Amino acid sequence: MARKPRLHFPGAVYHVSLHGNSHQQVFIDVTDRTRFLLLIQEGIEKFGHKVHAYCLLPDQLQLVIEVGDVPLARIMQQLGFRYTRWFNDWHQQSGHLFQGRYKAILINPETYLLDLVRELHLAPLRLGLENDPMRYRWSSHRSYCGRETVLWLTTDRTFLQIEETGVRALMRFHAYVNEGLEAEAHIDFYRGSESDPRILGDEDFVRGVLKLSRQKYQPKVNPQKVMQIVLDHYKITAEELAAAGKNRHNSEARAYLAWLYLETGCGTMTALGEQLGRDVSSLSSAVRRLQLKAKKDPKVAETYHKLMKRIRR
Repeated sequence: MARKPRLHFPGAVYHVSLHGNSHQQVFIDVTDRTRFLLLIQEGIEKFGHKVHAYCLLPDQLQLVIEVGDVPLARIMQQLGFRYTRWFNDWHQQSGHLFQGRYKAILINPETYLLDLVRELHLAPLRLGLENDPMRYRWSSHRSYCGRETVLWLTTDRTFLQIEETGVRALMRFHAYVNEGLEAEAHIDFYRGSESDPRILGDEDFVRGVLKLSRQKYQPKVNPQKVMQIVLDHYKITAEELAAAGKNRHNSEARAYLAWLYLETGCGTMTALGEQLGRDVSSLSSAVRRLQLKAKKDPKVAETYHKLMKRIRR
């Protein structure tokens, strides 16, 4: 059975989770976690979404994201791609880091946001990594409680559901999170509703989401257009682009195409890899090498900007 399409409309709030491939660690050291948080910040600056909460665990990550015009799929594609590339370079390894695509459940924030944020902050305790949410460095709990500042974190919407202000709100929030230790994990946050597992809310909310999401997001850039622009620039055919072997001219064209896919969001690396007969890790490495080269070689940067200019016409 085919998967149901992702749901999107501006203002949608999602519980997002992404696990390591075969339960492998995706965060090994402080540097990994710091880099990932930086990439979250850069994504917010680029796409304009909001992050209401986060929790980085050794073999997984969980986020609460509110999107704007840019769909969650594009946000997570960029985040996962950039972190995987950095992680593999830093730890001198290759291959897939994450287990398939991320899982996302669209929630009714008026009903569930506060409880969902609490659930993320309790995750390290439920796994036995810590016994106090305030002591776990890699969730948004400390920022919510005023112990540290994360400028890109959005907390005001969550605090609206706490009937206190100022310092009392911080104290009440911490107490509320600790009260959750006595309850079982809210399984609905991981399964969604019975009528539609992609959505968590009552039937009226589910119907409203499905109605809104019928206005499907259309990428501003057509992937066929991007492909043709690269083929025209390099004066090759689609068959030559996908041909086996290490022809330098064709390899360079594939690298630019993958880079343009990533920057325009016109398609996924997985889809491009299937089309070209290449795995995602090889395309990712090719993009990384080209980006590094562009910083030193003006001709490489000029080619990239020339192609982007043609795409945006």
